[in-house]
Amino acid sequence: MEIEKTIEENVHHFLFDLKKEGEGEKEAALIIQKYIKEGSISEDEENILKIQLSDSLKIIGIGIPFLLLPGASILLPILIKVADKYHIELMPSAFDKTDGQT
Repeated sequence: MEIEKTIEENVHHFLFDLKKEGEGEKEAALIIQKYIKEGSISEDEENILKIQLSDSLKIIGIGIPFLLLPGASILLPILIKVADKYHIELMPSAFDKTDGQT
């Protein structure tokens, strides 16, 4: 039963973080629409777009090997742990737990 509880908690956190990432994508789309209409955006909005672009590239960088390489589902968690050890951010910001949110 302990394993089921752990899996359930991890799935819950993953889905919550995935929802946060989706909200970031929506916010970025609204900023892009504003830029197209008005021709300019604020510095804060520009920073949000930079972070969201970086997050999107991270998702692509993790997702493509996961789909193409056999055994990637086993290797990716190991790769993420090793990257964390060397302070390399592979996960999108919505999955970052250093801000105190769970």
